[in-house]
Amino acid sequence: MSGLQQVIKTALGPHFSPNKIYINCACRTVVVLNPKVGSTSFRHTLTKGLREVQGRKYASDGIYRLFKKARDFPVAPVRDYFHVLAHPEQYEFYCFVRNPYARLKSAWIDKLAYGHERGYPRSFRGWRLDRIRRFATARDLPGGKDNSPISFTTFVAYVESEPTGKRNHHWDEQYTVLMMDRIAFTRAFKIETEFVAGMKHILRRVGLDDPRVTGELDTPRNPSQKGGELVFTQDLADRALRIFARDFETFGYPTDSWNGM
Repeated sequence: MSGLQQVIKTALGPHFSPNKIYINCACRTVVVLNPKVGSTSFRHTLTKGLREVQGRKYASDGIYRLFKKARDFPVAPVRDYFHVLAHPEQYEFYCFVRNPYARLKSAWIDKLAYGHERGYPRSFRGWRLDRIRRFATARDLPGGKDNSPISFTTFVAYVESEPTGKRNHHWDEQYTVLMMDRIAFTRAFKIETEFVAGMKHILRRVGLDDPRVTGELDTPRNPSQKGGELVFTQDLADRALRIFARDFETFGYPTDSWNGM
């Protein structure tokens, strides 16, 4: 998949991954997943449907068996990616989006906020964590020392320092992660109010609208750790608004919706 991934990244942008795009050519449906926006629930629900409704052993219908992720998420055949690129007008494209303030806070809580006490996720150990700590040390911000907490203020400053498109996909702007400058989406469902309806709509399109599948939609998968503390100040909210200005404009979230977060 490495050669294919490089070709499509050139066409679609730096955040493309075959693990984040569901293609169903027969039903002319494409779903682009958005980290921190229900992607785990989508993968679980879709895979459950493929196995229980269609009787598949692997999510990818047996292809790419040496590619472990293909067992748990339907990676499309190579020809399907090129067909979508060549004939986008034949498909309907869907995604899920989230309030940018909430997504930013969720990324900090899940990946960094409690790592000094509970351990950091494996994907954020090593050089990723070291880079953030060096950043904090250089700017005399909380979190520079080993085993010290990385504050939300430090995290926002770190995100702010990176250029759009170069950030980790958990906290880069959704417009870029979803490749919206290259994809004309049929619908972007807001996860706060439209997740279940959006999932059912997609499942109907791909023939998986079955009670065995839809019955679990109200139970979140991999829910974010609860962060009841209020972390936004007016200054941090203003900075987040500048970072994610295009998301607020594109998705229509109120710019004062940070209150209570």
